[in-house]
Amino acid sequence: MVSEANWDDLRLLLAVSRRGSFLQAGQMLGIAASTVSRRLTQLESALGEPLVERGVEGCWLTSRGQSLVEVALAAEAGLRRQTVAGRPALDTELSGSVLVSAGEGFASCVLEAASRFTALHPRCTVELLVAADFHKIVRGVADIAVRTAHLGEPSLIYRPIGRLAYGVFADADYLRRFPQVTPATAVNIGLLPPLDMLPQVRVAKAAGLERAQISVNSFALQLDAVKRGLGVAVLPRVLAQDLIELFAELQLPDMEVYLVTRPQALKQAHIKCFFAMLEQVLLEALALETVEADALGGEG
Repeated sequence: MVSEANWDDLRLLLAVSRRGSFLQAGQMLGIAASTVSRRLTQLESALGEPLVERGVEGCWLTSRGQSLVEVALAAEAGLRRQTVAGRPALDTELSGSVLVSAGEGFASCVLEAASRFTALHPRCTVELLVAADFHKIVRGVADIAVRTAHLGEPSLIYRPIGRLAYGVFADADYLRRFPQVTPATAVNIGLLPPLDMLPQVRVAKAAGLERAQISVNSFALQLDAVKRGLGVAVLPRVLAQDLIELFAELQLPDMEVYLVTRPQALKQAHIKCFFAMLEQVLLEALALETVEADALGGEG
């Protein structure tokens, strides 16, 4: 029965839903993780059914827990309406935190969206998790994710953004020193596992780009090494605007880009707003890449 759960209980459940673990929920609310766990266990006992599934990778809600989160969101919205009544217009603005997961190559887009978003909504905050692996959005580890693969989770929203084109790039200084460079003779700035398994990297290796004297586990380091003239690298065109593309005959596969979230997350106004903002920034970035690629093609 919902009557068994007061607002404090619902607030805990809502925090676990948004953060995906007792530890992060406790940090969000300023209480110990053990307190979150104990109080939710007490609530489960009172209701006679489990609300949260515990696992080594975090927590996720049962169907009963999800239904109570719906109640919590309604209660939160009601409290917010009561709080803003009679206050200045600023208090009616969006507020809340958005947790975003993205690969390193998309960090600049997320930061640009965060800059625009927080300028418009100063009571909101954006947290960015940069990681090569895919966080489990379905379990609430992040509110929004930028992904380059469709994992097929039926409970998630996958918004197609576009295709990320790749090429092999070098700095002008490197080409001055090695004007006759070929895939077989080029010094490749490689990527360490698991990044070396990207389809674009594997195709380039198959074409002869295998001589990697320097390998890194970061796209930012790889790009920096190329700009220092240390070698060539397989890079997204959108990140290589100041570099020179090589081996035009080498056709590297594009990478699909998706913006991913949970339907539950989009019911929160601040997350829905940031989702739209980030989508716009990503579309702008991919559109700029397309325009520049068309311009380069026209120069031939």
